[in-house]
Amino acid sequence: MGEKGLTHGLIDYARRQPAVVIIVLVLVGLYASKAGSATSSRAVIVPNLDFPAPSLLTRDRTTYVVGVDPRAPDTIRLLTSRERRSWSVASGGLTAPPAWADSGGGLGPAAIGVFDGSYVLYYTAQVRGLGVRCVSAATSKHLDEPFVDTSLAPFVCQPAEGGSTDPSPFLDEAGRPYLAWSSPGQTAGAAPTLWAQRLRPDGLVLTGDPAVLLRPSLDWQQKRVASPSMISKDGHYHLVYSAAPELNDRQVVAAAECASPLGPCTAADKPLLTGGKIGSGPGGAHAFADARNRWWLGLHSWDAPPGGAYLPAGRLAVVPLKIRDGGVSTHVGSTTLGQVRTPEQHGTSGQDGDERDGRERDRFDFNHEKHARDE
Repeated sequence: MGEKGLTHGLIDYARRQPAVVIIVLVLVGLYASKAGSATSSRAVIVPNLDFPAPSLLTRDRTTYVVGVDPRAPDTIRLLTSRERRSWSVASGGLTAPPAWADSGGGLGPAAIGVFDGSYVLYYTAQVRGLGVRCVSAATSKHLDEPFVDTSLAPFVCQPAEGGSTDPSPFLDEAGRPYLAWSSPGQTAGAAPTLWAQRLRPDGLVLTGDPAVLLRPSLDWQQKRVASPSMISKDGHYHLVYSAAPELNDRQVVAAAECASPLGPCTAADKPLLTGGKIGSGPGGAHAFADARNRWWLGLHSWDAPPGGAYLPAGRLAVVPLKIRDGGVSTHVGSTTLGQVRTPEQHGTSGQDGDERDGRERDRFDFNHEKHARDE
């Protein structure tokens, strides 16, 4: 039978047996839905990528992660990936903080904002002579070029609140930019607090007044909130943040619902992530959307309960995130191991497309890969 005859035969059968066709379509839809949900529940674990508060963004089908490795505290590193599993060190980042920063204090959490084709790197540095950490801003025209900071003073600094850290830029539903950050509240009368404030369209000036997003109020938060990450979707504002002490396996990732980009926010009754397949003491979570507008959390965890000095080794985890009107949720059905590629490995993986999760086999040969998937 020719192609034309086969087509007419299928059409005629569909007309005579519509119920059968409907059943087949429903079964195909259920199968596709099941396959899609299985793919969306897979998290990626990247050993030896130790950023205690990673920040991620997707540009031109490439995902970037920026952070500071505790083993090299004076450098903000930038890595890239096409599929969030194999990561390569990029030439961007920051190595030269401004004169007001204490060279011995190290650099802290960082995040990149996109403003009309240019980029602003918000990061934390120790203020010389002040004894607190505050937020600064560096700029670059291209992500593959180093960021430059020519500031004469910090971008955000709240000495009375114990300093300012964990910067995180975001856009509201109208595309207006904001910056969220946290203060540790380690001074008399100051509690740990999550903040937000409007940014000028170029991201280089704060406007208006800072607004309180959230302070700890629940027992499981253990009087600590940090690392805010705001999500704006379908007229709703969701906040992801860290709570509880960082060490001794107690830190968790939590969520809150916010009335506006400037809050106030109401914390969910229980944490979003407490560990399990993704590792011990998860924290520093940052929400981002991929090239297909699917949402993810990039976060830090330990491969075993930490012992008080950021040991044993930390790693990056990329976890699927579901966003609904009523809030955000995660489900990790399985994990796969990623890697940081050395310069000698560049160009050898054969991965030149994006978003291949669930459609190709993993290419990384780790001795404990099966354990990572099945734990």
